[in-house]
Amino acid sequence: MAQKKLPAKKTPAPKTSRPQPVKAKKGAKKGLSSFTILCLISLGVVLAGLIVYWPSLSNTFTNWDDPGYVTQNYEIRDWSKSGISHLFHSYSMGNYHPLTMLSIAWDYHIAELKPFVYHRDSMILHILASLAVTIFTWLICRNLTLTALCGLLFVIHPMHVESVAWVAGRKDVLFGLFYFLALIAYYYYAVSKKNKSPIYILCLVLFILSLLSKGVAVTLPVSCLLVDYIIKRPLKINLLIEKIPLFILSVIFGIISIKAQQNAAAIQSTDIFPVFDRLFFASYAFLAYIGKLFLPIDLCNFYPYPTQKNGYFPIIWYIYPFMVLALLFIIYRFAGKNRSVLFGFLFYASAIFLLLQLLPVGTAIIADRYSYVAYFGLFFVLGYFYTEVANGNLKWGKSFHGTVPFFVAAWFIWLGMTTRARCEVWKNTETLWRDAIEKQPGLSSAYNNLGFELYNQNRYDEALPLFTKSIELLPTFVLPYVNRGEIYRSEGKSELAMADFNKAISLDPKSADSHLSRAILYCIKQKLDSAGADFALAIQLNPTMAEAYCSRGNYDDMRNQYDSAIADYTKAISLKPDMAAAFENRGEALIKHKSFDAGIADLNTFLQLKPESGEGYMKRSVAYFEMKEYKNALSDANLAQSLGFAVDANYLQGLKGLAK
Repeated sequence: MAQKKLPAKKTPAPKTSRPQPVKAKKGAKKGLSSFTILCLISLGVVLAGLIVYWPSLSNTFTNWDDPGYVTQNYEIRDWSKSGISHLFHSYSMGNYHPLTMLSIAWDYHIAELKPFVYHRDSMILHILASLAVTIFTWLICRNLTLTALCGLLFVIHPMHVESVAWVAGRKDVLFGLFYFLALIAYYYYAVSKKNKSPIYILCLVLFILSLLSKGVAVTLPVSCLLVDYIIKRPLKINLLIEKIPLFILSVIFGIISIKAQQNAAAIQSTDIFPVFDRLFFASYAFLAYIGKLFLPIDLCNFYPYPTQKNGYFPIIWYIYPFMVLALLFIIYRFAGKNRSVLFGFLFYASAIFLLLQLLPVGTAIIADRYSYVAYFGLFFVLGYFYTEVANGNLKWGKSFHGTVPFFVAAWFIWLGMTTRARCEVWKNTETLWRDAIEKQPGLSSAYNNLGFELYNQNRYDEALPLFTKSIELLPTFVLPYVNRGEIYRSEGKSELAMADFNKAISLDPKSADSHLSRAILYCIKQKLDSAGADFALAIQLNPTMAEAYCSRGNYDDMRNQYDSAIADYTKAISLKPDMAAAFENRGEALIKHKSFDAGIADLNTFLQLKPESGEGYMKRSVAYFEMKEYKNALSDANLAQSLGFAVDANYLQGLKGLAK
């Protein structure tokens, strides 16, 4: 008699915390393929990026780092082989990021100083980085819901606005793009069974491109180890050996980055904030970024360090380290074996670690842009919990798993609206610093920077109280004294101006700007010996300051030192090829000494740079008159008059007779 077969024992599904793709039930109607849905998600990411960042396309440049990167950076204007090579052999703004500078140089090559192109390209790079995040997420989790959440959060989160809507933030979107592309390449290397070497080389190349965009990309080897962890590669010694080239690159570029910061004196002395204090700051920053993930409110372009009272910080700062320890314990206790949570949290922690100001760089305790890559880890954790709650897989989430999608959708809409509004804050210098003053009313530099912008617009009445406020908030801050002194000088209040310049120099004897401003005031007061000494010192302190050479040229001309004046104007032009005042002054000096052709050539250049200058046309008219080219002289005199310059009626009438 045949033995009756027992039913096969069902093998329990292996427990795993990694989100799994949902399998269709047998016989169920087949829907869209995963690839099709992934394409639709990617399309949604692109559209979301265009919608939330469209306002940034109408933004202009700001006076915060944009001058050093673009508007006053003459290194990006040389698109020759030697000019491009120079970008790879020099530091810029305290950083070594030649690929970032090359991308900005390309924008200048095709559009010069039209801000639309710079903002457009930053937006495109951010969208591409978001697509790379989307693909990378899909590869490591194979969960379409989690993939969609990560991609959309990355593209619309308001904390990323600073990296996109600020031209000087180009380094973040560029390094982020290559960072995630390198992780995608590494994933394929890790799962491939053959032909692994070409993929590994591609990963190395993409890693180098990320490093050349921003030095903080040195964390990629750790991220690669986390990829090994999330895809469950067996822990063997070869996992570490294969990372050796990556770690070597990280060490090399880490040293280069530190040297670049030291070269720009951006690394603070620990005398300002001791190492012990920085532990509190780092703990705060670690938690602040997590808080702003959920509730990105009161965002600002600058977050200053806390101030001490009676030698102590507010009590909350001493509690932050314990809060971090409590968070680490909670994760260890309740998610110690959950790969998705650990992967995301460790990705965030490793990517943000170098930006927690344990090594004191700059003067801000946190910055929105620092979260650019690090936030992916937190997005991944959020996406994991959303899928678990929405699917009813978590006991504590079953009671409201049906309503979670509505809350998340509302949160996403709010994030998108906040991002669009934040783009408007970065519209121009004035909107940026007015927002900073509203968010950080005790920030001295914000008042000074806004005042400087209004000063350049000749809005002296509005600028003056801002400089005074800046000084009240930080009496040791040099720049507002110089700027306020410039307003006093322009208003003929020479004694007040001199007091401000002297104060600035007493605070910082090595301030070239202070010595230059005082030298100009000495010229006005006819104290030429004192002026000469200050001009010489200003140039000694900053040999690349074109304004100092141009002003000293005027000083030389006052003393009838013709050759010295021409030499100084020429030096100013070599340093700043679009310096209109230098061309104007050199042209006048040349004409004064009967070098008419060369003088008119300089005035021609000046009028190309300042076509609205009626005075410039009048100066050229006089030069033509002396050359007896009366028709040209009359034409320029008429242009000068049409532009509002008061042309002498007798001169104009005489020219009409001579030009017949």
